[in-house]
Amino acid sequence: MKRKEILKKLWECQDEAFELMTEYDSLPHHYGEDVLYQAEAYVVHEIGNQPNITTTEIAEKQKKTTSACSQIVKKLIAKGLVEQTRNADNKRIYNLTLTKDGERVYKDHVEFNEACQEITFKLLSEFTDEELAIHAKVQEAINEAYRGDVERSKAHYSKK
Repeated sequence: MKRKEILKKLWECQDEAFELMTEYDSLPHHYGEDVLYQAEAYVVHEIGNQPNITTTEIAEKQKKTTSACSQIVKKLIAKGLVEQTRNADNKRIYNLTLTKDGERVYKDHVEFNEACQEITFKLLSEFTDEELAIHAKVQEAINEAYRGDVERSKAHYSKK
């Protein structure tokens, strides 16, 4: 296979991966009686990993706007999965913790992610450590190209 064909195949594989991840993220996930979308589950995960985190901190970690994360937090509060309490030292800040139901969803989410990783890692077991390291290096270069695309798009298409 010539280099251009290989690069085109790599591009097609990236497109397919993106489509699959987009589809996966759009699916409702059932955690017992609770139904969450991935964006909600990721917020639950952040709160479970770091109790008393703020919405702003979650937004920074997930590279989203505070407004978007705030909307998700409000949904999670309405679902009875998250509690919001005023920070004792700074009354303008609200800290987030999981309720008992939120803890259960967090645990289920972690277990499901670990199971997915185990399946993926089994599928990748046929590759050598060197091959996987090369793939990681290639993926990092592709991610750098995507970061550039994002920055160029923001500069080109943002309102002036």
